[in-house]
Amino acid sequence: MVKIAKSYIHVEKYFLFLLLLVHLLLQSANSQVYNRPNFAFSSHETLELESIEIDDNQTRVYLSILNRRLSGTFCVNTNTYIRNSLGAERYKLVQSVGIPDCPDVYKFTSIGEKLNFILIFPPVSEDMKYIDIIEDCDDACFSLKYVLLDQELNSIINRGFQLYETGNPTESLKVFEDLIAARNDNLSPVFGTIYLYMMTINGELGRTEEVRSLFDELQQSSIINKDEIIEKTRYEGLVR
Repeated sequence: MVKIAKSYIHVEKYFLFLLLLVHLLLQSANSQVYNRPNFAFSSHETLELESIEIDDNQTRVYLSILNRRLSGTFCVNTNTYIRNSLGAERYKLVQSVGIPDCPDVYKFTSIGEKLNFILIFPPVSEDMKYIDIIEDCDDACFSLKYVLLDQELNSIINRGFQLYETGNPTESLKVFEDLIAARNDNLSPVFGTIYLYMMTINGELGRTEEVRSLFDELQQSSIINKDEIIEKTRYEGLVR
């Protein structure tokens, strides 16, 4: 009797595991995944947006943050929400995974420690191309603005970043220039960010006239977030 009971429990757990695995695979198959989506502004320098997954049930935002302080702490306010960058829709946080809800905090044990966590929201509309992720709180709140939900554009931009990070600024610049020439609708927020990248690279290459020309183009454009990009450009000392 004991052997039969153990065997039954083992088989039951095995089938439950299979059912869970099938569910996760089906969920993954039906998900829209954005790896390393680009964004225009971040409140925290070491906050990284790893990926976003959207299916019929959830929007899962995968984030990480690097600690740079002695006795650093981090938490997520339950009032955090996703907002349509170009509209009025809001989606309130449903659950956080791997990070405490404020006022409880995660205590980093060392400088340089990286914390990975997931924020889960209701499924956002598939027509939404830009979102803001906003922590609604009173102190040291995090935010990511104009997150791009377009995998093709993200892939091109990330290729340009990869070239820049591997010491090929000229080739990186060409990727961004080609993208502007081929896809710029003179409106979408992502192109304001790309103007900022091009000005930064040209500035590092000592091409001050090109920086000024790009800045003038940005000023004359109808890009939605151009005022914020112009302010950031001035803050970073790219133009006077």
